[in-house]
Amino acid sequence: MRRAFGLILLALGVFAVAGAVLLPTYVYPKLAKVPLDQDSTSLLEGTASQVLAVTDNGSGPVSAIRKDAKLTATAHVQANFAAPEMHQDTDYAVWLLAVQVTDDADNTVLSASKRQVCFDRRTGEGYEPRGESDPQCDAKSSFVTELKDKADKDGQKPPETNDYKAQPGLQFKFPFGTEQQDYKVYDDNTGAAVTAKYSGTETVDGIETYKFVQDIPDTKTATKDVPGSLVGSADPTVKADLYYRGVNTMWVEPVTGIEVKQQQQQHQELRTLTSSAVVFDGTLAFTAETVAKMADQVNANKGRLEFLSSTGPLWLGIGGGVLIIVAIVLLVRRPRPETPPQPRRKVLYTANT
Repeated sequence: MRRAFGLILLALGVFAVAGAVLLPTYVYPKLAKVPLDQDSTSLLEGTASQVLAVTDNGSGPVSAIRKDAKLTATAHVQANFAAPEMHQDTDYAVWLLAVQVTDDADNTVLSASKRQVCFDRRTGEGYEPRGESDPQCDAKSSFVTELKDKADKDGQKPPETNDYKAQPGLQFKFPFGTEQQDYKVYDDNTGAAVTAKYSGTETVDGIETYKFVQDIPDTKTATKDVPGSLVGSADPTVKADLYYRGVNTMWVEPVTGIEVKQQQQQHQELRTLTSSAVVFDGTLAFTAETVAKMADQVNANKGRLEFLSSTGPLWLGIGGGVLIIVAIVLLVRRPRPETPPQPRRKVLYTANT
């Protein structure tokens, strides 16, 4: 009986220890990936001391600098299942990001951008070319949509063209198991991966996060034909260089890699050889509703990921080890020899006479 019980405990212990090894090494990597199906919207709100607005009252586009504007940015992320990488068990996802910034006063669209990127579902890293022998993603799966300055005909939207190119750095989120270190994060405005420096921990909406600050230096991003009046020129149209600098701050929950909160400080100006003009200077941040939605995503996934990567293996390892030790003791320990029964002694009684 003791031997059978010991064998059962030994089998359970070995099973538990195997689970402790397989959960973090096999099960966790299978499940710690962003979902392929994505259709979400994030809102950012803020103010700009100066912002360029281009409107059309029917007689053609009119450019003007607005002061102290209240802004709303809408970022919509959607999966593109037409991309060749989007198949079952793939390690890569292809998502399309569209961002539109409007003036709350009259809903004038101040800027709009669109890009699609193929990225690693585990690390969040965007596609970087490694040659035809080791392609991570199809070359046509990552692009930035360029909007021409002028329409082909009056009254029409300027045409769009896709610039197919890699977008290196982290995309949409940080890696699962984010560490207290610096990361390269893709910046939409410069089209480059810029270092986001780790700067401590902060609690956001009840969630402990790692804070990362990305300081983007003054960078030339484009050369444009702009109305001369914008930069103090008497000419109707002049060429001007567009420069950008900014500070992006991201609060990341480390287990899931989700950005619970985000803030963007941006400054853009047009420069010619003789003058310059600020066309955007403002700050945008996640709304309280967006922060709450991100916190809900963390709460829905953090416990499961922690169990697979740390708490589950720990308790299974401890429990399995205890069961194995108990089983060995039961199997090795010899049972005590049974003491043979002692014969009864007969007692003779003698009657006194």
